[in-house]
Amino acid sequence: MVKVTAFITRGFLHASSYRLNFIGNYLGSVLVMIFYAVLAQFYGLARPASLAQYGGDYFTFLLIGGVFSRYLSLGMRNFGRELEHEMSSGTIEPLMVTPTHPALALLGPSLWSLIEGVVLVIIQLIIGAIFFNADFSQADWFAALIISALTFIALNSWGVLAAAFVLYFKRADPLSWLVDVTLYMLAGVYFPVEILPPALRVIAYLLPLSHALEGLRFALMRGDNIVALSRYVIILLIFNAILIPISLFSIRYVIDQAKRMGSLGHY
Repeated sequence: MVKVTAFITRGFLHASSYRLNFIGNYLGSVLVMIFYAVLAQFYGLARPASLAQYGGDYFTFLLIGGVFSRYLSLGMRNFGRELEHEMSSGTIEPLMVTPTHPALALLGPSLWSLIEGVVLVIIQLIIGAIFFNADFSQADWFAALIISALTFIALNSWGVLAAAFVLYFKRADPLSWLVDVTLYMLAGVYFPVEILPPALRVIAYLLPLSHALEGLRFALMRGDNIVALSRYVIILLIFNAILIPISLFSIRYVIDQAKRMGSLGHY
């Protein structure tokens, strides 16, 4: 626990030392909500048939999609990026020879980002409800928490794969940006997956985030409980059953290879 706290403290101090970037992160979270509000206003009071099943307005639909997709994919985007930074700084090899668990040594630098992400989610949901009239009056927060946790694990497993790529090839993961763009285009962040052409819809439902956002919207906008959302829970458990073993095997294999070749300090 002491080491985890140390990683979190280090991450906070490092992030806050770049004050403009630190403040901009929070300011940007507010500005993107204004963008959602303007976009929702552009559509006026019209409620497309594809939104009817969610039982809410377009701003609330956008807010849930934008806020949760950004947080749930943090690990997927940050694990490889932070590891790349640590390797270029030369801190990974000294850390790996200490009595620190390899997983913590490799993923610990991202812990502050994950905690800060929770803070930003709470801030955005509160601001959205108070100032932009996002409707959470029927929300089942317990169901939303369960779905969020399962999705977080699934997407973080991809983040572990990205970290394994960086550790093995000593360069940035070339697929993260493509996955990131694909998630936002196909996972239903800005519009329901149902309006996509059939071929793209098939791809969309191969992404855990598509099922997660759909379930989260049903939980927060329609008030569906965890029993009603059991289909999404089962689907996300299947994703986890596939992604977790693959990611764990990959990172262990890469660590063993790096230790055997003495390449932990190379970048």
